[in-house]
Amino acid sequence: MATHSTCATPIKGTHMRIIELDACGVPITGTGGLVAVTKGFVQVSMEPQYEDGQEFFERTADGSPCVNQKDDPTLKRINLTSQFCEINASAASLMISARELVSGTPATGTGFALAEGNPTRRYSLEVWQEVAGAGACDASGQQRYIYNAWPNVGATQLGGYTIENGRSTLETTSETRGPSAQWVSLVGSDYLPVGETVEEDEHWVWNVTTTAPPTIQCDPTTLAA
Repeated sequence: MATHSTCATPIKGTHMRIIELDACGVPITGTGGLVAVTKGFVQVSMEPQYEDGQEFFERTADGSPCVNQKDDPTLKRINLTSQFCEINASAASLMISARELVSGTPATGTGFALAEGNPTRRYSLEVWQEVAGAGACDASGQQRYIYNAWPNVGATQLGGYTIENGRSTLETTSETRGPSAQWVSLVGSDYLPVGETVEEDEHWVWNVTTTAPPTIQCDPTTLAA
């Protein structure tokens, strides 16, 4: 157990980063992969999925409780719901396993086409938040951030999309898995304490850091090896 603890009050969501993974949860480096950083999201909501523990209850012949015990619940995965007010064609194609529509030279993603079938593509999802109040900066004057990471996300389904006299919001729902060891070394190490890692059964990372979020831009980039 740590001898000291950090307290911080999270507020707002300022940056989101989506990084393409392979089927094993390993970040894809070089031109075969995709990295997108955006602020055009409305919210990301998280709903942990637990399996209830098995309950053992037995009465004696006179009706008195003889055995009364229940196992602890088990966390199976986390369901994520993301809503976007700005649609990045490349990032959306990745998240919902759609075919990206491309035009021009250099190639520019202009849209996507969604086919029937299983959503197979995977990605990691990171969200940065501000720290509210007097704790917004550390003792040395450096700005602090809340870093949220779901290192292995997939099974993403497209939610409702309404066209009306108003803004249209793209919604996705997805499920988490445990991370690959390569995700930590290639992605998460910049925002975790030195020497820390993410274990194979850990689905959500939350950390207070002074490392600034990546730069927001519409054009997708790639991940260096």
